[in-house]
Amino acid sequence: MVDATGLEVTLEEPARRIISLVPSATQTLRALGAIHTVVGRTDFDLENWVLDIPSVGGGLEPNFEDIIALEPDLVVRFAGDQDPQTKSRLDELGIPQIAVRPDRLTDLYSSIILLGKATGTEPAADSIISNIKNDLADLQRWTSGKPKIHTVYILGGSPPWVAGPDTYIDEILVLAGGRNVFSDLGFLYGSVSPEQFRVRKIDVVLISDRSQFNPRLTPGARIEEIGNTLDFPGPNIAEAARHVATILHGDLLR
Repeated sequence: MVDATGLEVTLEEPARRIISLVPSATQTLRALGAIHTVVGRTDFDLENWVLDIPSVGGGLEPNFEDIIALEPDLVVRFAGDQDPQTKSRLDELGIPQIAVRPDRLTDLYSSIILLGKATGTEPAADSIISNIKNDLADLQRWTSGKPKIHTVYILGGSPPWVAGPDTYIDEILVLAGGRNVFSDLGFLYGSVSPEQFRVRKIDVVLISDRSQFNPRLTPGARIEEIGNTLDFPGPNIAEAARHVATILHGDLLR
């Protein structure tokens, strides 16, 4: 199997002791019926069903003493340049690893397939992907004649970090009947100045915690707090997209 970095990984048998350093991967493993294989997680896995699993710290720069003690036969990590030490340290320890990076929906599908192969649950992976695609297609049909709501998704920070083009969030906003007002940025995610807010028409602001945003940046816009609905792109992404569509269009979907 080939991971998100292009690394080819061969497991002699399906993984049975997995440490997941990516919350969306943890959610996917549960949906695959393989949560019993997860022996380690991160501090950012907060669902009730995962709290009994030991944490190894953050997804980036995890605690390697904890990782070694859990004796994993596979570590799932994030594919990115932010934490090169995790890959090299795992290599030194001889611990098999695969990397995922669900920037877009197609990347999410690839991650699900990869985790299905790693755990011997390929049929479940195929079923999950099929259900997501069908649900998103239904949603797109429901929103296809609706007015496009000019929307921004705020990740937090000051100045605010927003979702730009070529991201799963941008795709979800479009499928939900919105228009990402920052789809013209030259990066996936990043901070934007107050002036960039002022020159854009913004109808709705989506944010996990409204206390992290200054509403004076978007006078007249509706600010909607949605928790961590879109933070982790996992098997529930279609449900998250429908939630966004309901926020944007209300009873138009009913």
